[in-house]
Amino acid sequence: MSSLSSVPSARSLLSPKSNGHITSDRLPGFGSSPTPVTYQPSLASAKLPDDSLSLRSDELFTKYTVTEVKVVQQRLRADANAKQEELRMMVGERYRDLLQASSSIISIASSSQRVVDALKESKDSISSQHPLPVTPKTAAIDGIGDGHLYTLQVLSAHIKLLLDAPEHLWRLIERKKYFQAAWLFLLARVVHRALVRNDENDEQIWVSEGVDVLAEFPLVQRQWDVVSQFRSQIIHKSTLSLRESSLSTEDTCATLITLHLLDSRPLNETLVTLFLQRSKTLQSLLSWNQSSNANGHASDRSPLSVREVTRVMKDVLNTISETVSTTRTIFQNGSSHPSLILRVLESLQSEYSESDAQSTELPDELLLSTKSLLTQLTSSANFQLLPRNVRSYKPYIDLTSSSTSLSSSEFSQSLQDWFHNSCKQWQDTSEKWLAGLQSVKDIWSLRTSLRRCTIGSGFEETEKDHVHYNLDLLCHKRITAIWRRTLCDAENKFKEGLRENVFSLERQWHPDTSPVDFLFHPLSIPALSQTVKSFVDTPFQRYQLSLKKQLVSRSARLDSVISTLEQCARAIQLDFVQLKTNSEGKTMQVVQQLKKTYEPVATELSIKIVSFIDEAASEAVDSHSDTNGLAFLSRVVTDLAHSSLFVQNIGCRPESVQGWHKMLDINEKIISKWRKLIIDSILRKCRPVSHILASQTPGPGPSPRLFHALLSLCDYISQLGAPHQLERQYVVAQDLLRSFMNLWIRDNLEHEDVEQTQQDLAFLRALSHVYGQSWPETSTLIDDKLKALVRIDTSFSS
Repeated sequence: MSSLSSVPSARSLLSPKSNGHITSDRLPGFGSSPTPVTYQPSLASAKLPDDSLSLRSDELFTKYTVTEVKVVQQRLRADANAKQEELRMMVGERYRDLLQASSSIISIASSSQRVVDALKESKDSISSQHPLPVTPKTAAIDGIGDGHLYTLQVLSAHIKLLLDAPEHLWRLIERKKYFQAAWLFLLARVVHRALVRNDENDEQIWVSEGVDVLAEFPLVQRQWDVVSQFRSQIIHKSTLSLRESSLSTEDTCATLITLHLLDSRPLNETLVTLFLQRSKTLQSLLSWNQSSNANGHASDRSPLSVREVTRVMKDVLNTISETVSTTRTIFQNGSSHPSLILRVLESLQSEYSESDAQSTELPDELLLSTKSLLTQLTSSANFQLLPRNVRSYKPYIDLTSSSTSLSSSEFSQSLQDWFHNSCKQWQDTSEKWLAGLQSVKDIWSLRTSLRRCTIGSGFEETEKDHVHYNLDLLCHKRITAIWRRTLCDAENKFKEGLRENVFSLERQWHPDTSPVDFLFHPLSIPALSQTVKSFVDTPFQRYQLSLKKQLVSRSARLDSVISTLEQCARAIQLDFVQLKTNSEGKTMQVVQQLKKTYEPVATELSIKIVSFIDEAASEAVDSHSDTNGLAFLSRVVTDLAHSSLFVQNIGCRPESVQGWHKMLDINEKIISKWRKLIIDSILRKCRPVSHILASQTPGPGPSPRLFHALLSLCDYISQLGAPHQLERQYVVAQDLLRSFMNLWIRDNLEHEDVEQTQQDLAFLRALSHVYGQSWPETSTLIDDKLKALVRIDTSFSS
C-alpha cells in the first residue's frame, strides 16, 4: 500500500510537467524568450533558396558558407518564436483549465491503476507465504475485477462533477440562471458528502471497496472549498438581480426560490427582499436630475425638458406597476389554486415525473430536475455512473413549515404598504420635477402620456385611481402655480411700466409721445419675399396690427403698459382652450376644478390693478405731476375701462367685472387735476403785460392773447389721444373749455381798450353758444362783464 502515497497532490497536478503541456526541454526555443541577434549587413543581404530550410545540418555546411548558415539559423529561430507566440495566444485560460481537468482525470486513472497493482502485489505476497487452493475458473465469471473497476468509475464520476461544478456555476451566474446555479450547488454539496462520509446507509461505501477518499484524493476537499464559495456569490448576485424591474415573472420567482433554498429565507422575507430591492431601483430613478440643473433641484428658473421628465416618470410608474403585478402573480393565492411560488415548491417535493409536471401549468423556466440539469452540463455517460439517489436528487422543502406559508392578509397588507409608500415618494419627487416645466401645455401633455401609460399597466382599478388622483393633484398644483406666477409677473410689469411713464421726469421725444404725431406717423410697409406665394404672412399681420393700434391711438408706450395684462389674460385663455380640448368625464372635472381654483386668483389681480391705479392717480394728483403724466395715466385708465379685453379674458368673477367701473371715477379725478394744471399753465403764459397792452391797437375780432390761449388749449386736449368714446371725449373738451372761459373772464380779461375787451367777450359768448348752450354761469359772467364795460365807457364819455 505504500504505492498509494505516491498519488500526486493538487499542486503537483497543476505543474507544467503533469498537465499535458510540452515543456521547454522537449522543444528548443519554447521556454524562455530568445536572445536577440544582431543582423550583419552581409547576412541580411544574403539570398538563399527556399528549400535551404529543409536541408540537414551536414548538407547546409557542405553547400553554404558559415555566414549563410547563420542566416538559416536566424530564420529558423524567428519561425520558432512566431510559432511559440501563436501557441501562447491559442492556449487560453479555459483551455488550460480543460487540460488541467483532463490531466487530473488521467492522474486519477493512474492512481487507480497503481491501487490495482498494489492489491495484486499484496495478493501475490500472501499467496507466496500461504499457498491457497486454485481459484475456480468461475470466480472470473463473478466479475470481482469488474465490480472494483465500476466502483472506481463511480468515484471518478463523483469527482468529475465536483471538478466541473465551478465552471458550470460561473456560466450559470453569467447567464443569470440563479435557480439552476443553486440546484447545482446543492447537488455538489450532496456529492461531496457522499464522498467524505462513510455511512452504512449510503449506496456506495468507499472504504468497503478499499478507497479512502480523503487520504488518497485530497483534491476532493480542496475542490469543495472552491465550490462552497459560490453560495455567497449566488445569493448576492440573485439579490441584486431583483432590482431589475424588467425581470420576467418566471425569472423573479426562480430568484426568490433561490434565496429560499440557499439562504433559508421564509417566503415573507423573500417578499420583503423583493420590495427592498425594487425600492432601491426606485431611489435610483427618483434621483434623476437633468445635467443642466447644477444645484440638484428643479426650479422655476431652470426649465426641464418635458420629454425627459415624462420618460423618467414613466420609468418610475412602470417599475411600481411591474413590481405590484409580478408580486401579485407570484405570492397571491388564487381562488382555485395556490400561488405560483408555492406550486413550484410543491413540484420540487412531488414524486411524479417532468411529464406529469406539465399538468401543473408551471412555466418551463420553473420546471427543473437533476436529470435535466446534468444532461445539459455533463455527458450522459457520466450521468449514468452516478448513484440513483444523486440522479434523483431534489432539494428538501418542508411544506408544513411556517417558512413556506404566507397568509393572504399579510401579503395584501405588505403589498399595499409598499405601493402607497412608493407612490408617495414618486409624488414628492415629481413635484420637484414639475417645477421645472414652465408651460401648461407641457404639464397637460405629461398628464395625458402618464394616464395612457397607467391604463395599460398591471395596476388594478383601485390602484389606477390612486395613481390618477395623485397625478391630477400634481398637475393641478403646478398649473395653478404657473398661472399665479404669470399673473404676478404681469402685475409687477404693469406697475413698473405705469410708474415709469407717469412719474418719470426724463422723457425723450418719440413719435408716440404726441398722440397726433403718432396718428399721422407713417409705418414702413414690409417687403414681401419672392419665395412667399401668399400675402397672408406674419410681417403683414404685424403691419395690420400696427395700423389698428395707430387708429385707436395705442402708442408703443401705452401698449407696453397695457399689453402686459392683455397678454397674460390671452395666454391663460389659450391654456383653458388647451385643457378643454378633447376633455370629457373625469378630465373635464379636473378642468372645472382648475377653473374654480383660478377664478379667485384672477379676481384678486383685477382688484389689485384697480387699487394700484387709484393709488397712482392719488399720488399723481397730490404730487403736482405734469400734464403729460396725467394724460398718459388717463389714457391707460380709459383704454382698460373701454377698449381693452383684459377684464373679459382674465376670467375673474362677475362681481369683479362690475367693480371695474370704478375706473370711471378714477379717470374723473385724473382729468380734474389735469384740467386745473392746463388752465393754470395757459393763464400764466397768457397773462397780460402792461407795456404790451399799451402798444397794442384794437383790431377786428378777438385779441391775439385769447387766440394763443385757445390754440394752447387745443394742443393740451390732443394729449388725451384719439377718443374711444366720442361723446365722453366731447364732454371732457366742453368741461375744459368752460372752466377756461370762466377763469379767463374773471381774472385774465384786462385791456386798456374797452373796445378790444368787448370784442373778446363777444367772441367768447359766440363760442359758448356753439359748445355750451347750457352754461348759465358763463353767460352770466359775460353779461356782467359787458355791463361793467358799458358803465366804464359811459363814464369816460361824460
